[in-house]
Amino acid sequence: MTTHHHCRKVAIMARSRKKDIIVLPRPRAEYGVALLSHGSPEPRTRLATDLLARRVGHRLNAAVALASLDHDRARLDGAVQQLSAKGVNQIIVVPLLLNVAYHATSDVPEATTQIKISHPGVNIRVARPLGADPTLLKGLDSVIKNAGFRPSERTGVVLASAGSTHESARARHAALALEWRSHGWGGSAVAFVSGPGPRISDAVATLREYDLDRILVVPFVVSPGTMSQRISREARQAGAIAISTTIHSTDAAVDVVVRRIEAALESEPLVSPTHTN
Repeated sequence: MTTHHHCRKVAIMARSRKKDIIVLPRPRAEYGVALLSHGSPEPRTRLATDLLARRVGHRLNAAVALASLDHDRARLDGAVQQLSAKGVNQIIVVPLLLNVAYHATSDVPEATTQIKISHPGVNIRVARPLGADPTLLKGLDSVIKNAGFRPSERTGVVLASAGSTHESARARHAALALEWRSHGWGGSAVAFVSGPGPRISDAVATLREYDLDRILVVPFVVSPGTMSQRISREARQAGAIAISTTIHSTDAAVDVVVRRIEAALESEPLVSPTHTN
């Protein structure tokens, strides 16, 4: 056998061995996760957050339960009871809130404080809300791609947020919309459905000054529901293209949730169970 043939045979064998590598699943997590959303009367919202929960649970091999602040029946107390019934006594609460405003600074601490009082045997950690994380822009790009559009200098995008009376929260979303231009879009703007403006019609009018071929209005909300429907309706009224899908099913949403959990674990490590002889 020539040296050339021998080397080729070794290379083929090496490649075949690489295909035989078995990746073992990570061990079952010692903690559970409660995904705390704003809540909605829409059944689709529950289904969407359930999909996100299952993907997070699969990624971390952890038990995940759903809870909401309003509307939905599954409150945080029920999620904690569900996880406790599975033998989980260390729980990380992840607020699925994109606005770090009243709900994040008031409702979430109040809800978790009540849980700590009513469930003294459960160790509760509260992770940072999702907020205006730049990674979520990749999720919005993915949503737009699935709708049949790709970044183009002839296409403008509107980041349509639920809105807030907190100036700092609005400023974060405006900065996120501005950063979105670096993804290859011809223009970007922010719009708020409630609270101080600009409104969707204002954002669309601003982007029309760029002489673009099309303007897409994308809901910056986690799950579909009354808010995403309102955004789509106002987008069509403004003569723009409404993107109705939300970020709940994107890899980016899972990535940010997992990062929030990991950061919470780093700041407050798991409590080792005590053993008695």
